Amino acid sequence: MASTTTSILVRPRRSLMTTAFVSIVLGMLPVFGVLYWFGVQHGSWMPVLIVHLVMVVLSVGVMLRQLTVYTAVSASELTGRGIFSPLERVPLDRIAKVTLVPTYIGQASEPVQQLLVRDAAGHRLFRMRGTFWHAGDLATVAAALPVAVTVVKEPMSIQEFFRLYPGSAYWFENRPAVRVAVVVLAVLLVAAVTALIQAVFR
Repeated sequence: MASTTTSILVRPRRSLMTTAFVSIVLGMLPVFGVLYWFGVQHGSWMPVLIVHLVMVVLSVGVMLRQLTVYTAVSASELTGRGIFSPLERVPLDRIAKVTLVPTYIGQASEPVQQLLVRDAAGHRLFRMRGTFWHAGDLATVAAALPVAVTVVKEPMSIQEFFRLYPGSAYWFENRPAVRVAVVVLAVLLVAAVTALIQAVFR
C-alpha cells in the first residue's frame, strides 16, 4: 500500500501539443490559402481574414488550455483537470479500487493502458487514458493511491472494458449518437466554408 503522504504531479504527453499544432496548421493552410487567393482577386479578402483570425484564436485557446491539464496526488486527494472538463477532486478515503487495464482502441495493434479509480460500490471516480498519458505516469499515479493496484494482464477491446467496468465510459464514449453528431457537425462546417467561398466570389 502506498503512503498517502506521497505527492506527485503528471502532465499529458507533450507530443499531443505538437500533433495538435501540426494538425491545425495543415488543416488551415489549404482552405485559407485558396480563400485568400480568390479573395484578393475579387477584393473580398477581409471576411476571410476575420474568419481566419477567429479560427486562430479558438485554436490557440484550446492549445493553451491543454497546457493546464494535469493529474496530481496529494496527502488527502486525487485531483485532475482535462481540456474541456472542470477540476475533479477525489478524496483518497473514497477510493476503494484501483485498476490498470490494457485495451485495444479502434484498429490499433498496441494496447493502451487505462487507469480506473472506483469507490466501494464500483462507481468510477477517476479515469486516465493512456492515449494522452505516458504509461509510466499512469503506474506512478496508481502506486501513489492508498489501495492495492489490480493489474489486468490480458488486453481487451475498449468495448469489453466498458462492459466489464460499467460507468467507466465518459459521456462521449461508446455512444453511436455522438459519432453521428460529429459527422453532422463536420458536414455543417464544410457547408459553412462553401457558403463563405460563394459569398467571397459573388
